[in-house]
Amino acid sequence: LVEKGRYEEAPSEADRAWSELLGVPREVVDRVDGPTLAQLLREPAKQRAAAELLATEARAFHGKGDPLHAALCYRRALELYIEARAQAPQDSDDAAILELARYVSPGEIDPRYRG
Repeated sequence: LVEKGRYEEAPSEADRAWSELLGVPREVVDRVDGPTLAQLLREPAKQRAAAELLATEARAFHGKGDPLHAALCYRRALELYIEARAQAPQDSDDAAILELARYVSPGEIDPRYRG
């Protein structure tokens, strides 16, 4: 939907994906910090999937003209990729982290993930 510019429809699809695929209601994502979300997702594969979903949501929010929510999603996506890499590194992690770091300054992420 985001690739097609259908930004208004993307949030409802993302909400469904959070509940059905990741087992975490979307409302929870905005209410917990990065380390807590990573703990709720437990597995690095789920953390990466959630990070990809958040990055897509960020693009949708950006397309809708909502930079505040876009920034929050980018930050949370970055934190989840860092957490997943710490638990079970994959070759693709570094590229994803570098891409997301373009949108998030180091001082904005949870102190646990700095450095």
